[in-house]
Amino acid sequence: MQIRGATFSRLRQQLRDLASAALGEIGPFLADEPLVKGTVYTLRRRCGKPTCHCASGAKHETVVMTASLDGKTRLWTLAEDQISQLRHRTERYRRFRQARAQVLKRQREMLRLIDAIEKARTRQP
Repeated sequence: MQIRGATFSRLRQQLRDLASAALGEIGPFLADEPLVKGTVYTLRRRCGKPTCHCASGAKHETVVMTASLDGKTRLWTLAEDQISQLRHRTERYRRFRQARAQVLKRQREMLRLIDAIEKARTRQP
């Protein structure tokens, strides 16, 4: 017995489309470059000395990285030669996590379609 109908055909096509799109999204998982979980940013602050230039406007700037370690947020001051590399690695980590979330979303949608196809194909004995 063969199932016919626009709904079933549309479900199968949507499933094929999702499966083929998933193949194009595995790039971030195949790369072997290191990832760093954290955020690199410029910290601006006042030192507290009344005669310092920061008292009247321009604050002192330091590039730092924050990350959660053992449930606590840690902050590290970065040397000039580390900034570019760590920014790049933290950005790759963010892209990796975004790609992971997209894969999970796509898998849920595929399961929804598979369940709908099963329902459309199942007949009473």
